[in-house]
Amino acid sequence: MSTVQTPPRPDRAPPPPPKGDGVPTLLRPFVDFVAGIQARLETKLLVGFLAISVLMLTLAVVSFLVVQRMDDRVNQLTDLEDQGANAQAMLYSITSQSHFRTMALLTGEPVWLDKIATAKADFTELIAETRQLADAEFDPVFDELSAIDARYAEAGIRVDDLQSEGDVDGALAVHVQSEHEISHELEDVLNEFTRDTDLQIANSVDAFSGVRRFLMVALGAFSAVSLAGALALGAIISWTVIRPVREIDQALDTLAAGDFTTRIEVPNRDEFGKLSENVNRASIQLETLYARLESVNEDLQNQVDEQVSLLEHTLQLRRYLSPQIADSIIAGTGGLGEARRAELSVVFIDIRGFTALSEDLEPEEMTTTLNQFLTAMTEIVFDHEGTLDKYVGDAIMVFFNDPVPQEDHAERAVSMALEMQRGVADLSAQLGRAAMAQITAGVGISTGYVTVGSIGSPNRMDYTVIGNHVNLASRLADDAAPGEILITQRTHALLPQGMVQVEHAGERDLKGVHRPIQLYRIVQG
Repeated sequence: MSTVQTPPRPDRAPPPPPKGDGVPTLLRPFVDFVAGIQARLETKLLVGFLAISVLMLTLAVVSFLVVQRMDDRVNQLTDLEDQGANAQAMLYSITSQSHFRTMALLTGEPVWLDKIATAKADFTELIAETRQLADAEFDPVFDELSAIDARYAEAGIRVDDLQSEGDVDGALAVHVQSEHEISHELEDVLNEFTRDTDLQIANSVDAFSGVRRFLMVALGAFSAVSLAGALALGAIISWTVIRPVREIDQALDTLAAGDFTTRIEVPNRDEFGKLSENVNRASIQLETLYARLESVNEDLQNQVDEQVSLLEHTLQLRRYLSPQIADSIIAGTGGLGEARRAELSVVFIDIRGFTALSEDLEPEEMTTTLNQFLTAMTEIVFDHEGTLDKYVGDAIMVFFNDPVPQEDHAERAVSMALEMQRGVADLSAQLGRAAMAQITAGVGISTGYVTVGSIGSPNRMDYTVIGNHVNLASRLADDAAPGEILITQRTHALLPQGMVQVEHAGERDLKGVHRPIQLYRIVQG
């Protein structure tokens, strides 16, 4: 017996304990604020991601400015280092010129004059290059150096003129008294410039260290604030999604446990708010339906029990009717009511030899043997989906194409007849060894329009077929030789070409048939 399962009652399956929303206390006001904004969820997510992106972009810009500021300081230090190096190079140039001049006066070789000219040109170039590197405050220094260098060059020209006239002593005196003294003036100015440059380098290094510490601290603080802001914003947006999901999940858990009184409240004014409203509506609806279900459950159980009992009785029809008829009766389809005209293939199988066999067997043995034979034949009928009409003494009546339509009804009828002849031969061989009796069968098949349906009185109805083709199939079975299958011209026309080998059996006058009938014999299947 079947039973109807009802949902568990709330008092039988208590809902799970509240899990809490888990929102951190510090973030709760912000989460409630964002959740209360009336906007679509994707809009909130997009704004949140945009805000985080702005924070990250700002951090990148600040980092770039810090790096640029430190790079400027490094460039400044580099310029000061180059400035100091140039000052040293200029000192070396002045010293070199004095040395080259002495060697030129002592040796008289012109190569030293070339070196003096090169050194002077380098000194002039260094002054111009260093002026570009130095601050504007050093412009008076470079002006002074240029003026002194001009006097230094004039003194050198006088020395060159005296030397070229052969007055080496006079040239040497001018060198010592004028040119050499001017070189000391240049050296004094350059030494002062070098000291000022070193002081600038020291001050710049100290300033760079202070700025670097400040920039690193500022960058670290801004990075920490940006990261904390991004994490906080991400957490706020995440909790606006996680909290309603948990609430809805908990509500669904209680609904699944059978508690239909659960209601949820979320502050979201987005899709989750709408979803929570739908969950509450579903819970209310389920509560109402559950109450109705309990009120009708007892009646439904009684109806199910009655239906099961009726089904069990109905299934017993299969023991007495063909599967197609039984299924049609159970399903209420198939047109088993009023009689109607339909083209069917009707088959009669006339069994020969049972009369002689009954003389040699006891009634119980005869019944067992007959049931064994009819069981085998019936299984063949059902395998080909034929409708078993009735057993008529030693004959079996079968038809095709009703109640289930079958376009290949003629083909099915012939295939069944061939298999039955083989079955009869096998069973005959078995019985022949046991009872020395020969069982054979003649088969007749006719295809045409007949009347099919429920025929009889209101108290006793049979689902059967009547008509000329029924009588014709019966006469063909009677007229068929042992093991022979006779078919009508219409049946032959409906068979697929090459299905079986058929030969013409001539025209015959059959009992109960008013005109000669063209017959065909199945000679090989």
